[in-house]
Amino acid sequence: MFQGNPFDMSIRHQRGVWVLLIASILIIFAPRFFLLLEKEEEVSELILIPVEKKANWENTRKYPSWKTRYKKKDKKTFKKPTELFDPNDLSKEEWIQYGLSEKQASIVLQFAKRGIHSNDELQKIKFIPKETFENMKQFTRYSSLEKAEVKRDTKAVSNSYALVNVNNATEQDLMNIKGLGPFFARQIIKYQQQLGGFVRKEQLLEVWKMTPEIYAQIQDKISCESSVIKQLSINQASAEELQAHPYLNWNQANSIVKMRMQKGGFKSIDEIRQSVIIDQETFEKVRPYLSL
Repeated sequence: MFQGNPFDMSIRHQRGVWVLLIASILIIFAPRFFLLLEKEEEVSELILIPVEKKANWENTRKYPSWKTRYKKKDKKTFKKPTELFDPNDLSKEEWIQYGLSEKQASIVLQFAKRGIHSNDELQKIKFIPKETFENMKQFTRYSSLEKAEVKRDTKAVSNSYALVNVNNATEQDLMNIKGLGPFFARQIIKYQQQLGGFVRKEQLLEVWKMTPEIYAQIQDKISCESSVIKQLSINQASAEELQAHPYLNWNQANSIVKMRMQKGGFKSIDEIRQSVIIDQETFEKVRPYLSL
């Protein structure tokens, strides 16, 4: 039977135990160590990928990047007119240039075949984008309206003996027109003096409280001789005098005076159109009342 301390071992046995212990540790941790080395090598390779290769790799991805997916589409641009035109005469290509799609342009051309007679009718065509209408409304002219106006003026000339010239009529002359009473007679004379004279009969619609119904009753009984129009000199009139005209506000009148000082005088009435606060519509309305 064995006697003595069981833990007493010879030096040889002790060395054997240590070798076994070390071998066990190596067997357990060696795979983990090599796996860690492989991961570090993969990371290093990724870091060292040239910029060119990285870009090529991104370009070959199946799906676009978030920058591409969420990039906003360019805002559609609309061509702006630069001169007067009749919407009934526009071609399909011209409508497309003004912002319509090919299908929209084809539909609008169908309306044009039947005839578009005013901006109100043009605006009611739902296939015309709002921005397109806003860009062109100041440059539209309708030959059908002009022909109708010429026809009315011709009829008026043939009955000129019965017409009342609103530019030199007295209050009593206007009151003699059926449909006008003392109130509108006074208002017409007052506005005629503020304007410097009527150049178009349609300006009577600008008279205070004048209605389309009353105007329709009197338009064939009046005339407006433009030879008596009072004009303002843009090279001499003060800002106050210009601002007193119904078609100009203070900022516009002051702008004309300042431009005159900068230029040393105007050589053409069209030069005031260079002011950013005088739009085309205002210029066309006030132009007959201006002189050099």
